[in-house]
Amino acid sequence: MNVTKTKASRSARPRSGRPTKEQAGQITGHIVEVATKLFLESSFESISVDLIAATARISKQTFYARFASKEELYAAVIRRSVDNLLMPAAGEPDRAGPIETTLIRIGVELSRRAIAPAAVALNRLVTSESHQFPQLALTVHESAIHTRGLIADIFSNAMREKQIRSADAHFLAEQFLYAVVDGHTRSLILSGKTARSEKDLRERVTAAVRLFLDGCGATS
Repeated sequence: MNVTKTKASRSARPRSGRPTKEQAGQITGHIVEVATKLFLESSFESISVDLIAATARISKQTFYARFASKEELYAAVIRRSVDNLLMPAAGEPDRAGPIETTLIRIGVELSRRAIAPAAVALNRLVTSESHQFPQLALTVHESAIHTRGLIADIFSNAMREKQIRSADAHFLAEQFLYAVVDGHTRSLILSGKTARSEKDLRERVTAAVRLFLDGCGATS
C-alpha cells in the first residue's frame, strides 16, 4: 500500500522541463518590456545585463537563451518602441469627407505621440547612440518615411477629388509634417513644455492645417 501511494504521489507531481512556446514568448516579451523602461530612463552604456536580469527577475542564463548580447536586446527594444510610439495609426483617408478633417485628425495624433515622454526619451536614446547603432537610427528614419507615404496618399486622393490643386504629393506631405507637427513639437521639446492640453493641441493643429491648406489652394 505504501509503495502504491508513493508511486501515485510521484506521478501526480508536475513535470519540470522547458517552457512551452507561449511561455517562452511571454518571457522574451517581459525582458524587452523591462529593458525598454531601463534604456529609456537612462542610456545604453549605463544599463548592464546584470541589471536587466535582476530587474526582470530572471537568471542570466535565461537572458542569454533569448538574446545573444545586450546589443541584440537593444535592437529589439528600439524596433518595438518605434512600432508602438512613432508609427501612426493613420488608417485609410476618409474619402467621403474633406481633407481638412483628415489632416487635423492625423496632425493631432502625430503631435500627441511626438511629445509623449516615452517618444521624447526614445528619440534622445536613438540620437545619442546613432554612431554605435546606425541601422537602428535608420529604422527610426524609415518610420518617418512610412508616415510621409501615408500622408502623401491622403494628398493624392484630395487632388483626384479636386479638393486641392495638383502638386507633388510627397513634397506636400514633407512640408505638412514640418509645418503642422515637427517644427512645433521640436520647439516644445527643446523648451521642456511638452505638457499640452488636448484643447490647446487641437486648436494649434487646426490653425496650422487651415493655413497649410490655404497655400494648397483648398476648395473645401
